[in-house]
Amino acid sequence: MRTLVTLRPPGGDDVVLVAEDGRWTDPDDGPVDEAYETHELWALPGLADAHAHLAAEEMRLDPGDPDDIRRRAYACVQAGVFLTLDKGWGDDAVLCLFDEPPGRRPDLEAAGRMIAAPGGYYPGFAEEVDEGELEAAVARAAARRGGWVKIVGDWPRRGEGPRANFTAEGLAAAVRVAHRAGARVAIHTMAREVPAMAVAAGVDSIEHGLFLTEDDLASLAARGGMWVPTLLRMESVRDELREGGSGRRLLDEGLANAVSLLPVAERLGVTVLAGSDLAVPARRVAAEAARLAEAGLSPEAAVAAVSVAAYQATGRDAGFRPGLSADAVFFDRDPREDLGVLERPVLVLRRGRRVVGG
Repeated sequence: MRTLVTLRPPGGDDVVLVAEDGRWTDPDDGPVDEAYETHELWALPGLADAHAHLAAEEMRLDPGDPDDIRRRAYACVQAGVFLTLDKGWGDDAVLCLFDEPPGRRPDLEAAGRMIAAPGGYYPGFAEEVDEGELEAAVARAAARRGGWVKIVGDWPRRGEGPRANFTAEGLAAAVRVAHRAGARVAIHTMAREVPAMAVAAGVDSIEHGLFLTEDDLASLAARGGMWVPTLLRMESVRDELREGGSGRRLLDEGLANAVSLLPVAERLGVTVLAGSDLAVPARRVAAEAARLAEAGLSPEAAVAAVSVAAYQATGRDAGFRPGLSADAVFFDRDPREDLGVLERPVLVLRRGRRVVGG
């Protein structure tokens, strides 16, 4: 079956291609069997969640259930979320998705079980190691097929507030181990001093990063690093804390700092990405993109944050051309003018197969 499709990317020219055997091909390669009426629709090659947790839809500490994980993954596909960077859980259950057919799940990169210091995360959830054991733990994590290692960089201690789980030297050594194994490193950080340590250590993706500085962002931009602010999640955590308490004041300050830096990050060329992080289900990651725009990211950058920027940051081609997977998500309005349409695709094609609409 050869299906003619007109693709109009935001900010680009229309592209006419044919979906055949799961790939885009040239219309001149032969007759077509059917055509989708897409010439008045706007198209993206797929949405992306850069901080997913497919093991759950809300913060709970249960082991991941493979059947639930598969169900959530397919719900992402139906919503047009074709790339998920799963940033870890208390086990490796999400790695079961690598055994699923690509049409039934998003393209996937995943961290597996997180790594933390003793007392430096929810008790017993992450793999807890002293700094002397960190490199070995990272080597084990990097050897998994997910492509990422997730380190919990800081965590509140009673009476102390958030403090670092590892030293700057320990983080740098851990990143070197992961990179030698071909894996990327993501770090959870909400404390004041840890974002700068993580950036200097060469961490690939800063998760939350409430206390990043402009210098940190400049360094991150220079080496193509990623920042996933997860504003919706940070705001929900803040709202759970006692009004007037030290924890809430710290998060208020950190969130204000993060919001103030969004336009700076865009100007410097930092890869800012949207992540659901259990504030909303992964299939609804577009809600985080809308929040990033409300907080100061331009509409163009917000659309990129939940789509092409994540593709490019992970070495994927984010265009429409012959030879690429026939993936496209269509909207009835330009998403730069109405980010809300990103949650309401009118047609979803995965590997050339209609999943929604049409």
